[in-house]
Amino acid sequence: MADPEQLTFEQSEYIESLGVFFEHFGLPRLVGRLLGLLMLSDRPLTLDDMARALLVSRASVSTNIRIALHNEYVARVGIPGDRRDFYRFSDAVWERRALLMVEASKASLSMAERGLATLGPEDVRARERLEVMRDYCVFSIEETYRMQERWSERKSAQRATNAARAASAERYPALDHASVPGADAPDANVAIERDR
Repeated sequence: MADPEQLTFEQSEYIESLGVFFEHFGLPRLVGRLLGLLMLSDRPLTLDDMARALLVSRASVSTNIRIALHNEYVARVGIPGDRRDFYRFSDAVWERRALLMVEASKASLSMAERGLATLGPEDVRARERLEVMRDYCVFSIEETYRMQERWSERKSAQRATNAARAASAERYPALDHASVPGADAPDANVAIERDR
């Protein structure tokens, strides 16, 4: 999306759906809409860019972008020669999400251990429930870290593949038949296909 003020109908619908999605998880709808816009944008955007694209006030954008910054969903960036702040979707947003899961599991683990410390030998059922809670939290933390390692490997491999494709496309651009003299002739097309 080159111009945030020229959103297609489908892009606008996607942005609105992200607003509803994030609202479901307790964040303001505008935070989700801002994230949707930044996900689709080809370049970092200013507060004014976002306000015009989403038809909201600059003050609302400013308030909600701070929430997105706090949660590390977006990053503030500078552009040489321009004194304004620009914002882009954070490259680390999915890693941040996993770390939040680990933090929640660690807090739950602490609560399970506190509960276990209050029990006597006769509290068999309560001990069983709290041990399951503790064990699940430990399992969740370990699995999230393993998932992060696998994700990091997969992301690196995908970036390498994308870079190789881009380099290949630059070196061997697709033939433009209209620019090939005589390409309309059947024999010329056969020759082009045979050479591929």
